[in-house]
Amino acid sequence: MASSSSSSIRHRPPEQMPQREGNGNEEEEEETRDWTALPVDALLAVLGRLDGVDILMGAGHVCRPWRRVTREEPELWRRVVMRRRAGLAYEVDLQAAARAAVRRSVGRCEAFLAEDSAGAGLGYDDDFFLFLADVAPKLKSLRLISCNRVDPHMINQTIRNFPLLEELELSLYHRGSVDDCLDGFSEACPLMTRLRLNHDRFYYFRPILIGGCECKSAEIARMHGLRSLQLFANSISNEELAAILDGCQQLESLDIRHCFNVLMDDEMWSRCATVNTLRLPEDSMEDYDLQYDSPVRDSVYYSDAMY
Repeated sequence: MASSSSSSIRHRPPEQMPQREGNGNEEEEEETRDWTALPVDALLAVLGRLDGVDILMGAGHVCRPWRRVTREEPELWRRVVMRRRAGLAYEVDLQAAARAAVRRSVGRCEAFLAEDSAGAGLGYDDDFFLFLADVAPKLKSLRLISCNRVDPHMINQTIRNFPLLEELELSLYHRGSVDDCLDGFSEACPLMTRLRLNHDRFYYFRPILIGGCECKSAEIARMHGLRSLQLFANSISNEELAAILDGCQQLESLDIRHCFNVLMDDEMWSRCATVNTLRLPEDSMEDYDLQYDSPVRDSVYYSDAMY
């Protein structure tokens, strides 16, 4: 009886999972998609996220349409970023690549970043910055990181050739005094709003023969439109910082991390009261974007030109 009952039971076939419309065609579409047919605007948006070296050494060789865009669209080169990263072979000639990138802007380059950590002879030199001053008259942002083959007087001459400059960075520079780099800078670049002068480490003791603050506090104090200032590991004093705050009354952001000669007493707190974003000497380094070393707390002095 039981067997008869069970034999009469009809099992329902398993329900089939619903299939998404068009699912069968998606893989085929992915396989046949023509990446060479991207609209120019879309391609510019994609390539604009890459560093200049990546475009010149990689993306610009993908196919003929991409090569045409990298060579014939000056808009792509309004912002030129030339970095030497760990993943790149050191035989890459950054200076030659930078010349090619800036030439392709056809005078429209507005922002140039050069970062060179190479110790050999393939980095930027004085001749390159003479070239840059000639071919990028509309430059508004100049950021130089570890460009230690360039003479400080050449950097000064270069800066003076960009009256539209709104942003300047001179970081990890060991070739000479930053004072020499910035001499007369405030008068030559009256539109300046953002300045970064960063060292790799702070030294508690400086030789008397150098004298003065390497961040050129008097020159900075004359940049009355300055809104953002970063002075990492500079030997600036309370007096010099006070002069800057008095002269730059529109300052909205001030970063003096590792500037251990600054004492945040009541007077200094009062002067900084109008600064919206304030980073103090002992503050966390978590969001700092450059290499740095621990401060030197003894009288060891490594270079009479460095500071």
